[in-house]
Amino acid sequence: MNINSTLSLIAAVTLGLSACGAEETTAGPVAATAESEPREQDEPVAASEADWMLALDGEGVRLVHSETGRTRLLAFGTERGVTESALTAQLGPPDGRSSNEECGAGPLDFTSFGDFTANFQDDRFVGWFLRGGDTKSALTTMSGVGIGTTRDEMAKSLSIEMDEDSTIGSEFHTAGFSGLLESDAPEAKVTDLWAGTNCIFR
Repeated sequence: MNINSTLSLIAAVTLGLSACGAEETTAGPVAATAESEPREQDEPVAASEADWMLALDGEGVRLVHSETGRTRLLAFGTERGVTESALTAQLGPPDGRSSNEECGAGPLDFTSFGDFTANFQDDRFVGWFLRGGDTKSALTTMSGVGIGTTRDEMAKSLSIEMDEDSTIGSEFHTAGFSGLLESDAPEAKVTDLWAGTNCIFR
C-alpha cells in the first residue's frame, strides 16, 4: 500500500472543493509529528467496512479511508477478536499464531499476517512488528516510513534518535515507534519496525 500517493490525491480533491525473545521493548517517546492525527478524528473501528487502508502507528495501527482521508485508530488495548477481524479485512486471513511464555512483559501471543505480526497480552492488542520480506512489508506509517526507507528520508519528517548502546544493530526510536537500519550511514535502509510491547533478542 502506498499511503503517500493516496493522501496526496485526497489533499488535491479537498483543495478543489491522513518476533520474539525474552526482553520486552517499547518504542521511544511520542513526538508531535505527522505520524499522529488529531484525536477527535479517532472513531471505533468497523472491521466490515470497505475502502480503508492500513497505516502503521505508534499507538496501534490506523485505518485511512481511501476517498476521504478520514482515519480510525485501532489502538493498543483493543480486544484481540476486534483487532484480528480488522487486520484480516485489510491483510487477508492470518497465516500463523504463536505464543511465548518468557517475554519480559509476561506471556505474549502473536498473530502473523505475512511479515506483519500483531502482539497480544490477556487478549488485548499491545504491539506490532514488521520485518522486511515478501508479504505485507509494503506497509508504512502516515508519513511514508516503512521497510526500505532510508535514514535520510526519515529525517526529513521525523526526529530520529539512535540507540548507541543497542546490542541488536543500528536501532532507532522516533515518534512512538522503533526500528533497525542496515547501518548508521545516511543512506542505510530500514529493515525492521515495531511499536508497543514486543520481545526482541538482545
